[in-house]
Amino acid sequence: MPDIDLTKEASYFREKISKEKTITLDFGYLTGVVESWWNKNNHQETHILKTQLVNLFLTYLRAEDTFYFDKVGLANGCAAVCIKNVFSLDSPKLALTVHEALADLFHLTDIKYEYEEHKALYLKPFAEKYREWGNGHGDITPHSDDLYENLNVDYLALTVCRDITKTPTAYYFPCDLLCDLNDEEMHELLTMQATFISGKNVSGLKKRVRHVVKFSELYGFNFSLDFRIDSENGERMRATDGGQHVLDKIRAGLPNARCHVSTAETGTFLIVANHKILHARPMLNIDASEAREQAHTSTFNTTPRLLFRSKGPRKHYFPLDETTYTREAH
Repeated sequence: MPDIDLTKEASYFREKISKEKTITLDFGYLTGVVESWWNKNNHQETHILKTQLVNLFLTYLRAEDTFYFDKVGLANGCAAVCIKNVFSLDSPKLALTVHEALADLFHLTDIKYEYEEHKALYLKPFAEKYREWGNGHGDITPHSDDLYENLNVDYLALTVCRDITKTPTAYYFPCDLLCDLNDEEMHELLTMQATFISGKNVSGLKKRVRHVVKFSELYGFNFSLDFRIDSENGERMRATDGGQHVLDKIRAGLPNARCHVSTAETGTFLIVANHKILHARPMLNIDASEAREQAHTSTFNTTPRLLFRSKGPRKHYFPLDETTYTREAH
């Protein structure tokens, strides 16, 4: 077998992953339509409202906006889509309906694990004591979701119902995390495997071994990276057969790594390709004592920060036409 040209290999890899991008869309031209429809129909059941809203989006959205529904995570597509101004009303029911409708349109199959109430993210009891937890007060280190599961999670989607703390979701492209690796370290990364372990949200301990980097013609380069450190189980990602120094070097660069942020405002929907982007969050912009008080007294209508979340594999792509949903509605 001929020797690998590490310079050529690393150069090709760097070039490819540097092309990943986020698309930002503004649905402000549709806000009034959505809220007018909502005010007339919000008494109906959630599944009926979702079907109506999907049809409304397909009827009124511009073609350049629907274009991205089946492009997230593809090699020639985009790694994330952030949509602003879908709605402006502070209504948990509306936020959840919008979230479920857009998740469907982006072909996300939401997975409900028996051990996790994952849909609503807000301050929960003892939130002030925890970091690395979506319902906690502390920061969350860059990671991709559920790498310890047998399932492959293709997408993560978040919708902001309210966020008076103004704490955005941060997300990192791998090209910005790996820029300090030399060619030899890059080769190690491309060939290594790691063990991924579960954290606070899982009873017991789950583990899965994955290749850290995988490639396919359809999806391009996909990554499995998780830099969180659990208070009980320790590092959530550990190299299996050498290469831990490479992961440690990436971790050491995280505080100075370039990142992007979503819009922490009512009516924002963010969807990311889970194996192309690592997501994170700084500590919430409220002090620990307020977090403790809010976590024990807040409801959906009073909590300072309420997001809805979906995560799971991609559905088989289907034609984006109204007949798909009209049949379901009857």
